[in-house]
Amino acid sequence: MPTLVATLRTEIRRLAAVEVQKALWRLRRIQKQVKALRLASRRQKLALSGVEKGVHRLSDRMATRGFRAGTRVPARGPRVPPRTIRAVRRRLKLTREQFADLVGVSPGSIFGWETGRTVPRGGSRTRLVELKKAGPRAHQRKTRGAAGRGRQRRRRARR
Repeated sequence: MPTLVATLRTEIRRLAAVEVQKALWRLRRIQKQVKALRLASRRQKLALSGVEKGVHRLSDRMATRGFRAGTRVPARGPRVPPRTIRAVRRRLKLTREQFADLVGVSPGSIFGWETGRTVPRGGSRTRLVELKKAGPRAHQRKTRGAAGRGRQRRRRARR
């Protein structure tokens, strides 16, 4: 027959175990909530960085197009939009490489201009405006003349 002391000891252990389980259950619930908050915070940080990158891209794009702090600052020289550059190239029936040779830049520059990622500057912008105004026949005359001059140079070099 168990003694009173042994019975009290087992009952106290049982009640203590129940109380420990209740405390651990609460602690686990709080740990889950903290984990969920950390994950939500991480997702929000990623979303915020994506929005910030988008804002920077837009501000850079607006800066290249002549916008500064909500006011329009005119760019030097005539503006040549990307769709105009693509239209001129297609009207002349040239590949990017051929068009780049004609303008005097790299094919990558033509791609950047046509997609709106970069903007033609200086002499390139001037040549684009000339090509836009001149038309296909003037381009053919220029290419024929340039080809003829190249042949003459090669002949002189051989002599």
